[in-house]
Amino acid sequence: MDLLIVGSGPVGATFARVLSERLPQARIVMVDAGPVLTDPPGLNLKNLEDESELQRARELSQGPPDAARGNAGIPAVEGTITARQGTHLVDPAGGMPAACMSTCVGGMGAHWTCATPRPYGSERVPFIPEAELDAALAAAEQLLATTTLAFAESPQGAAIRGRLAEVFDAELPERRRVGILPVAGRETAGSVTWTGVDTIVGELLGGGKLELRAETLCRELVVRGDRVAGAVLEHRPTGHVETIEASAVVVAADSLRTPQLLWASGIRPSALGRHLTEHPLTFAVVRLDPDVVPPLEEGRQRRLDPVMSVVTVPFSEQHPFHAQLMHVERIPFPLPGFVEMEAPSGYSTMGWGFRKWPRAEDRVELSAERADAFGMPAISIQYELTDRELGEQERALANLERAGRSLGDFPTGGAPRVMPKGSSIHYMGTVRMGDADNGSSVCDQWSRVWGFDNLFVGGNGVIPTANACNPTLTSVALAVRSCDHVTETLQRAASGPRGDRT
Repeated sequence: MDLLIVGSGPVGATFARVLSERLPQARIVMVDAGPVLTDPPGLNLKNLEDESELQRARELSQGPPDAARGNAGIPAVEGTITARQGTHLVDPAGGMPAACMSTCVGGMGAHWTCATPRPYGSERVPFIPEAELDAALAAAEQLLATTTLAFAESPQGAAIRGRLAEVFDAELPERRRVGILPVAGRETAGSVTWTGVDTIVGELLGGGKLELRAETLCRELVVRGDRVAGAVLEHRPTGHVETIEASAVVVAADSLRTPQLLWASGIRPSALGRHLTEHPLTFAVVRLDPDVVPPLEEGRQRRLDPVMSVVTVPFSEQHPFHAQLMHVERIPFPLPGFVEMEAPSGYSTMGWGFRKWPRAEDRVELSAERADAFGMPAISIQYELTDRELGEQERALANLERAGRSLGDFPTGGAPRVMPKGSSIHYMGTVRMGDADNGSSVCDQWSRVWGFDNLFVGGNGVIPTANACNPTLTSVALAVRSCDHVTETLQRAASGPRGDRT
């Protein structure tokens, strides 16, 4: 085999798509520990219109029974939600109690909100030339079908933007003011088809260019000197284990399981699992005032996906937050303590995410004695907010209060609150890139693991900066840029003594 990709989320799919186009004859195998949820594989579950089908797909992605225990009722920590439906908790007793993962073909691409803002200012990777990063971000936007026009004609969305602009715009830079949140999706007939992995891979699966092995766990990478020669794979339903060879390997399992696999394979650079960050999150629900936001049309068709418009107050040094507001006809997830009320204009869910500055002390620890529900080294998480972040948290809560009062009122259970650590599901830094092999990073700026010739990592864990914006676009862009060097690696393998591998 030419290329093995571990993980089938948006980043793994990006490697598959770009490399298949650059090297049409390459044999690419993608493995994922989870099952196929939809037809086509990798569909964003927000596109489903049958509630029983949606619930079934979510249950399938919650991992083995031991991992999914309790998720059906959505466990509560600190008085609010933790793991979303379709995910399973990682270390509820640890420093990030809401940290969770999803085990399915498509990964979190099956569940994500599709927000794709570009990183700005200090959020950008400083050692990647500006023009190169912009080109990669543009390519990522094309792969993800990013648009800034979703719901642009919604009168409710326009009213929300207008009122928030009155509150915040005077404090913001001219080009970083209240606007429509870029999202990954295609709008038709007033609704959005949300991007999933199926959008990225396109016809690859049906055309035979990509072999997808679902419910297949990569237990270990086979290391020979400065190369990864292949991997040990286990087909979970049958227990069949095999060792396969590969000319290059990309591990894009997620920000927790990528360091887990490297560690289990004896690949343990000092920065592995460290510098764990996320977007600490404050959250509120507003019942929109009909005198501010026009009421919804009577008799409108009720859709399973309740999102009707998306608004942002973007990150800048003056506003070091990423604010994301979604206009919904109803709250689309269980929210303990929330009391639904008559809301003729609907609700707005509001999240004000802020930065977590990378520290080596915040980390994923892996156990040599204990195993998780998959039989891999058990994960525990050490993580805490410093005074710097707690100060930004208070500012975020104040902004939520200002925004909410300008749009309506907070119903019972909807008042501004701090979400449990890990609630963002935007975990970064655990396999971070760097510009020098000095012990503070796991891979170089091309996502190649230090000390290895043909091992690459991908996903949110590669992002090295403190940032507030949703990370998927950045991760996909870094993967696109990395493909230059993966291509070179595969071409060298094909022309050298390893070129006859099967």
